[in-house]
Amino acid sequence: MKNQAIGKNIVIIGSGIGGLSAGIILLLLGYNVTVVEKNPLAGGLMRSYRRADMDCPVGVHYVGALGENEPLGRIFHFLGIRVDDLFERMGQDGVIDRYVLENFVFDFPVGIDAFEANLRAAFPRDKQAIDIIMQTLREIAGWMLNPSFLINPGGMFSNIDYFSSMGEYLKRLHISSGLRNVLAVPARTVIGIPLTECPIFFYYMVIAGYLFSSWRLKESGSKMAGVFAQRFSELGGKLILNNGAAKILLKGAQVVGLQLKSSDFLTADAVVAAIHPKVLLALMDPAAIKESYRRRLKGLQETESVVAAQVSVDAQAHCELTHNIYAMQTDEEGVMNRGEFYQLCRGNNQGRNLLSIITKSLYQEWSKWEGTNTGRRGPDYEEKKMSIAHDLLQNAARIFGKLKGAEIVDAYTPLTLRDYVNCPEGSCYGLMRSTGQLLRIASLTNIPLSGLYLAGQNAVASGILGSMLGSYDAARKIAGAERFEQALQENT
Repeated sequence: MKNQAIGKNIVIIGSGIGGLSAGIILLLLGYNVTVVEKNPLAGGLMRSYRRADMDCPVGVHYVGALGENEPLGRIFHFLGIRVDDLFERMGQDGVIDRYVLENFVFDFPVGIDAFEANLRAAFPRDKQAIDIIMQTLREIAGWMLNPSFLINPGGMFSNIDYFSSMGEYLKRLHISSGLRNVLAVPARTVIGIPLTECPIFFYYMVIAGYLFSSWRLKESGSKMAGVFAQRFSELGGKLILNNGAAKILLKGAQVVGLQLKSSDFLTADAVVAAIHPKVLLALMDPAAIKESYRRRLKGLQETESVVAAQVSVDAQAHCELTHNIYAMQTDEEGVMNRGEFYQLCRGNNQGRNLLSIITKSLYQEWSKWEGTNTGRRGPDYEEKKMSIAHDLLQNAARIFGKLKGAEIVDAYTPLTLRDYVNCPEGSCYGLMRSTGQLLRIASLTNIPLSGLYLAGQNAVASGILGSMLGSYDAARKIAGAERFEQALQENT
């Protein structure tokens, strides 16, 4: 374990959920914390934006494991943030996600037992394989519900078999193509990794979280960002907005502060980088880190990005759905290669609801505009973006029928996400936690400099849970394992 920080002054770069969570934890542990954010508002991908008087989500579409005794719910309790103030449960009709595949529909339900029942009903010939799949799922789910999971989330994964790919694991079970395609949906869409490269433990952790309980924001991502920022401030944290990090200051191999874009300096006993790991390199002199570490980080693959359309529809004709829909397509060999995600939510008080449509989009597809900034990409970019949005809207008719009063109010691309959260390739989930590079990603948290820590993205899980576990890990290293674990046990 990296040595704990000497001193009380901590500076955190980035005010996304990882940065603000790390800040709240460290304040609770008695540190003086300043969070620095390049944007005028805090929140990162938590924050929604408004179009046509509706809140359009960016990074928080739904969340798992927020129940009282579930991992994310326990984290929120420790932070002092009430789940019920921000979220409401999904699946009142018994369904969390509906998978619309080529020739059948499968419902991803509420609860592990219900999931097993749906698998057995849909794939009776895969009985023995389902026995094994469910046994592993329950084993990993049981560990996640153990209070020690938050102290050492990687503890149970000393079994090297869990690091092999879900694709190879399923291949050995000789499952049907239909079952394989159902199991491939969360890997491709929620994790952002194909089954052939998705680690077994990673896969099961993610789907277990959503099976425990699934939640959707009551209001907006902006409110969620505001609640986190307010909690940070009321504990005594200082939030600097619209003034990003320019350079991490070192004395030898020890971090001593941070220079801001405004040229102001902040002294610090430790700096926590709650930003994309590759962006961290630009904040340090080339000689500060070994070239081998720099090359390893630069060579890591990203998960794929997305293009999205936000569509306003008539609320009376198209009521809010308490479940999501994934419409997936397969190639000639039956391998899933693309699809669309649909979420139909409450809109505004003017008789409109919001249909969010998201599909995969490679960063390279937008290389023509790579050197441009948001709002300054020209008419040809807008034409391509809106053409894709109209195609997505047309495809949605296969799921919803003719959409009454449909109007595209906004669309965003990988370049939008890149500029929004400073992610080099506009990736939704950042670095790809695949079997091929999982251990390399995990090793990145041990930066060869004293007083510099990573938060946010975590090698153990993706999304909000992964970001918060990454923040836990940074706080544990700064405060020391014994002190951190004592505080955690007293407050969760």
